[in-house]
Amino acid sequence: MSRTYVAPISSGLGDLVVSLPAIQGLISDGRERGEEIWLVARSAAQANLGDRIDGVAGIVEEATFDPTKSRSRYINLRDHPLQRDHWWGLPEFDAACGPLSINDIVGQICLDFGIPTDFSRPIPLRATRCPEAADLLVFVTESDGPTKRWPSDEWTALAAWAREAGVEARAIVGAAGNTELSCAGIAEVVAPTPGATVDLLSSCRAVVGIDTGLTHIAAQQGTTTVMLSRNRPVYFRPWPHTRAVVGSRCVEECNELERARAYNATTRFTRVGPPARTCPSGTPCMASISARQVVAALEELL
Repeated sequence: MSRTYVAPISSGLGDLVVSLPAIQGLISDGRERGEEIWLVARSAAQANLGDRIDGVAGIVEEATFDPTKSRSRYINLRDHPLQRDHWWGLPEFDAACGPLSINDIVGQICLDFGIPTDFSRPIPLRATRCPEAADLLVFVTESDGPTKRWPSDEWTALAAWAREAGVEARAIVGAAGNTELSCAGIAEVVAPTPGATVDLLSSCRAVVGIDTGLTHIAAQQGTTTVMLSRNRPVYFRPWPHTRAVVGSRCVEECNELERARAYNATTRFTRVGPPARTCPSGTPCMASISARQVVAALEELL
């Protein structure tokens, strides 16, 4: 049986999730053509999530995979002008390409690579329901990127609204005692493995989260999801069960630092990338989002 290897748009967990329409399109097409689809995982997080994608025949790590030594087809979603020539979200990208969302970007890449895709609805990852989580409002508060943080007092205000509405709010963590919100009276819910995380986010009542991988998983699973994003919200996927609450524009000094650290021209990851960028101005873009705005978005969906 022939194989196709496919590498997501980048190395993060969310990058794999937003690449799923391409991967799932290849899997569907491969079934008809008698072809196996293998995931080229660009990080440990992606490798750990890969077995939740229905139809993936296998997983290889990019650091040890050499496509030049393989006789199989290799599709690198980073190796496209929309990716190589631009850093998404910067004003220059919008000026050159327009205000494209991630579905627009991945859709154009797939069109040019001849990959059939469907963005009308998300196809969920494989999950097992957790009945005990059915009534939870889950907060995704943490990320590897400190520029995405939302102030803790706003999370506290959102939790206060939830209590008044009779909704139990908890912050998802990988290990107990691992969040600054616990000292503010916001309880934790522990999901110690990638699989447990998928199961929890598939089962809860709703999710409010910053623009990061776990929030993208919740949206993929069809869970009511409100994403808190810097401006511009490139990674927001506009489906009936999702909303984005967007902060103010980043200050220019933040954009300059982002330009200096951009790695869009890199098409292959063989080692750990640079450390996370810290906003020089203290993320005023995220601080401009109020709990009241988030409540309004939730009330539209619940």
